[in-house]
Amino acid sequence: MMLPKRERTYTLRVAGKDYTITSADAPEHVRRMGVYVDRKIAETASSGFVSRENAAIITALSLADELITAQDDNTRLRRELLEARQALKQKQETNHADES
Repeated sequence: MMLPKRERTYTLRVAGKDYTITSADAPEHVRRMGVYVDRKIAETASSGFVSRENAAIITALSLADELITAQDDNTRLRRELLEARQALKQKQETNHADES
């Protein structure tokens, strides 16, 4: 039986501002999220042509694009794996039938 994860409160510094979040994820995971988002916003803001708010929105859109692309890749890879498993199973069944 799995015990429910215990939620913890974390303070993340993103774009020069502290944010308090509650998460059941591991501390290292939460830290990596904060560092990743902070870095992405800094990259966007480094152009100097956007406000901090616009940098955050552009970063959110970029991260959404990354997420959707990763989900699509995951779906495609799962489908390819299923097809490969089915082809292998058919080949094994054909080989066993030929041996009989």
